[in-house]
Amino acid sequence: MAAVTIGLTACASGSPDTDAEPTDAASTELLPVSVAVLGPGSLQWLHAIAVDQGFYEDRGVEVESIQVQNSGALVQAVASGSANTGIALGDNVIKAVDEGASITITGALIQKPALRLYGNTEVTEIGDLAGAQVTAGATEGGTFDLMVYMLQDAGVSTDDLVPVAIPNSSDRVLALQNGQVNGALLIPPFDSTAVEAGAVELGWYDEYWLETPAIVNTEWAASNPEAAAGFTQGLADAAAFFADPSNEDAVVQTLIDYASVEASAALDAYEFIFTNEIFSADLSFPEEALTNVARISAEVDGGELGDFDPSKYFDLNYLEN
Repeated sequence: MAAVTIGLTACASGSPDTDAEPTDAASTELLPVSVAVLGPGSLQWLHAIAVDQGFYEDRGVEVESIQVQNSGALVQAVASGSANTGIALGDNVIKAVDEGASITITGALIQKPALRLYGNTEVTEIGDLAGAQVTAGATEGGTFDLMVYMLQDAGVSTDDLVPVAIPNSSDRVLALQNGQVNGALLIPPFDSTAVEAGAVELGWYDEYWLETPAIVNTEWAASNPEAAAGFTQGLADAAAFFADPSNEDAVVQTLIDYASVEASAALDAYEFIFTNEIFSADLSFPEEALTNVARISAEVDGGELGDFDPSKYFDLNYLEN
């Protein structure tokens, strides 16, 4: 397949038991934790909730957010120790662990794909994407493999597909609108913007697929177990907060502020994610969520999954402590 790359500018910033009593932050010094994140959006929605609601502080940690350009760079930042923890994409984590990186998954934020496939105004059905320019973020790996899998599952030939690299979700919306691509995997709340401009939803993979795990540097976590647990459990508290329908207004407002989107787009995102249980309610996840990431990539490459052991990639003890 041919590949087109659109350059973007990097930017930087700043079976679990989640019923345990939170740390009394007022009576103890908060432990510092650096967290590598991607651009503001629903991938980091639970992180934003944890910050807004003070869940990290309740668990005894003070987080510093470090924004990176893409998930590959994020995983590398955590593996190298440039960041203690991060919120990555599942396929990048699998690949890094297979290559010996010092990282592990401590929980799942997004356990089913929040990504849906959309076509622009020139597309009326999924078959129109045969031989088209499309974007799934990267031009290889998890999200791209997911898009190819969805097309192939719908009987669409992907032999002449032209993938375009556009890591940022809002930029993918613009590329769809201006005709740079005819199809795109989009994530809430940015997909609502595309729909308003005439884009049509073409498909969604409604199965467990670990899109966004929380990860830690294992060497750092071994030396700082309380901080690693505080980070993970703070996110778990945010997941439980999201899962409680009585918190809808606060949850939606967090996304409005965090991602700088209209209230209607944030509400659409909430309804899609909440109704379909796309976020884990407590950061736990079935092992098939990891297995499906590896299985889909293997099938897209024309191979078989083979001897895949999902337990190699996660350690949920930090949720339980």
